[in-house]
Amino acid sequence: MNELEKYDDKVIGQELVNFDTPPESDNESPNFILGVLRRWHILLLTSFVICAIGLPAIWFLIKPVYVVTGAIRIAPILADILTDARDRGDISDYQSFMNTQAQMITSSQVIQRVADELQDKNLSILEKQSLVSRIKQKLKGTQIKQPELSWVLKQKIINGVISVSAPRNNELIEITMLAENDAEAKQVVDAFIRAYKAVGVNSSTQEEDRNLSILENERNVKTEEMESLRQQIYRLAQEYGTDKLGGRQDMMLKRVSSLQGTLTDLEAAKMNIESQIQLLERKFDEPIPPDELLKMRQEYINRDTSVDILEKNIAHMEQSLLLAENTLTPTNDDLRLQKEILEKTKERLEESKDAANVEFDEMLTEEISKSSDAKLISLRAALEHTKIYEQNLREMIDREDDRTIELGRLQLDIQDVQNRLDMTTKRYEEILERIQDLEMQRKRPARISVHYNADIASIRDRRKKLSFGLFLGAMICGTWLAYLRDKADKRLWVPEDAAKRIGIKIIGTTTSLHAVKRSLLPEQIIEDYQTIRANLELSSDEGIPRILVVSSPGMREGKTTFSVNLATSLAEAGKKVLLIDGDMRKPDVARLLNLPKNSMGLQNVLSGMQIERAVHSMTSTGLDVLAADSYDPSEGYELLALPSTAEMIKKISQKYDHVIIDTPPVLSFPDALMWAKIGNAVVLTSFAGQTTFPELKEAKERLMSVDVKVLGAVVTSVEAEHSYYHHSRDYYAQRSRARRARNKTLLSHDS
Repeated sequence: MNELEKYDDKVIGQELVNFDTPPESDNESPNFILGVLRRWHILLLTSFVICAIGLPAIWFLIKPVYVVTGAIRIAPILADILTDARDRGDISDYQSFMNTQAQMITSSQVIQRVADELQDKNLSILEKQSLVSRIKQKLKGTQIKQPELSWVLKQKIINGVISVSAPRNNELIEITMLAENDAEAKQVVDAFIRAYKAVGVNSSTQEEDRNLSILENERNVKTEEMESLRQQIYRLAQEYGTDKLGGRQDMMLKRVSSLQGTLTDLEAAKMNIESQIQLLERKFDEPIPPDELLKMRQEYINRDTSVDILEKNIAHMEQSLLLAENTLTPTNDDLRLQKEILEKTKERLEESKDAANVEFDEMLTEEISKSSDAKLISLRAALEHTKIYEQNLREMIDREDDRTIELGRLQLDIQDVQNRLDMTTKRYEEILERIQDLEMQRKRPARISVHYNADIASIRDRRKKLSFGLFLGAMICGTWLAYLRDKADKRLWVPEDAAKRIGIKIIGTTTSLHAVKRSLLPEQIIEDYQTIRANLELSSDEGIPRILVVSSPGMREGKTTFSVNLATSLAEAGKKVLLIDGDMRKPDVARLLNLPKNSMGLQNVLSGMQIERAVHSMTSTGLDVLAADSYDPSEGYELLALPSTAEMIKKISQKYDHVIIDTPPVLSFPDALMWAKIGNAVVLTSFAGQTTFPELKEAKERLMSVDVKVLGAVVTSVEAEHSYYHHSRDYYAQRSRARRARNKTLLSHDS
């Protein structure tokens, strides 16, 4: 192994990966952070260029923006002039009213007033047309058309440069403008305040006039309605000369009640006569049965005129009382009088029934003792006279009853019209009071006032934020460019990437010469190849194949150096090893091992020479080498294609523990595929930072397409942190320092 230290080639430490990791798709990006770190110079350069251009532009071209604000106060509560009472007036929803007033400030009417006021001031912040637009029109040769200033103000409002807000729980409406020139912004905001105040006060006055006009019209309507109701009451009361008909109705009720009492007495007398006649006409030879006597008594009482009239009168009076209760109040004197009359009539009914019962007994007793025909004739004449008188009396009662009912209805109509008149009068008085209040309140101070004129509320300086954003954006752009550059780079850098993206086993790695101190290089080489040997032995149940073919996807990827080092490592481990230089197109083994020039080699053996004459033994390691020459590269493939070549190599392999064959690149010449078919397995080498993933994948696929067993790949010249034993150099460095210290101590003791 020490003979190889003089060659400046790629030797490695190595790291095993998970052999079961499925390959990623070809389009999947490599590790983002690792890719950016590999291209850190792109990140820094991009960030520096962007910041060098952007930061001066931000600090020289962007100016701070002044927030200029003015406020209008709208009082929610105004004090009454007469009573000094504080009320909201006609504002039912104050917040809604404030929002409406805020919208009025941005209305066309206010904007036009502002434009008229600022028309001749030539404010730069209200530039009507941009410089670019004027240059374009001038280049086209067209006349420059200036837009209206009101249109410019509307665009400022739409773009948020001018804004109006009515914060909640606040009596102020704030007008705000963003501008780089604070003096001109103050003029614009003050112009809006003056324009709104003029429009708002005028609108408020118009609103009061409109409300007053509505109330006056309603007052006139109510006046006409009251006059109409009074005329209606006059017409209803004209017949009786008064609208107070309660006394007259009471008199008529008393008269009807008196007539009904007379009729009751008359009916009682008639019933008495009829009962006498019935008793006289009936023979009382036999006693009257009790049940028949009771029936006669009941019939006599029911036929009693006073009882019948009183029952009818009670029914009629109850109907009248029910009607009166629906139209009159419970405390009305007429209603109370009707109830008293009804109760008295019911008492009279009970008295009449008792009297009729007594009369029936007396009559029965008297009539039983009398049987005179003369009395019967007299009674019949009296009965006829009584019936005529009863008929006349009933007609009179009906006439009086109709007049009483008509008078009651008239009284109800008058009362209904009077209630309507009272309600109309009350409403009229309310309207009249409201008119007087409005006329008085118009003399109060205005609800709208200027709270404070335009002034600078704050200053918005975005340059710090923009600078930070630019720096952050520059870092992001640099990171993205570095990542894209790394993604576009298909070269293999990290062993894990090959396992993940291609699905090939990583047998081992060799560390770059630049990553290890020269003094630690021998130990690192030994550890690298010990790891590779261990992985090869563990990769299959049979251990390291007897005939192992070493190839690579392309040229200058360390396959020859790896073949020599692997064969040497196996020989030093006590194995009998033959190294065959199978690259007959560009043989390098003889040059690397300093073999004699023009000596016999592989072509001679394949042509029939004894192998003992062509093999060179390395005395230092015990390695046998079968070199090749490049006298006629075209013969290489033809010799490999001979059927005897495979048999010869297998026969030679019987004499050795392992045969290592170095071949041409897989993607360059078909010789590698021929050697792969001859060998038991293939190991591919790749050079970190040079071999690309597509090349390694294609080499693997070509070998597998001819049914060749690919053990895996070895990544050469990787960085120390990606090697399997990347901490071993620290261990060896520590051991080397300890050895030097021990030697120094021994020398000091000897001295």
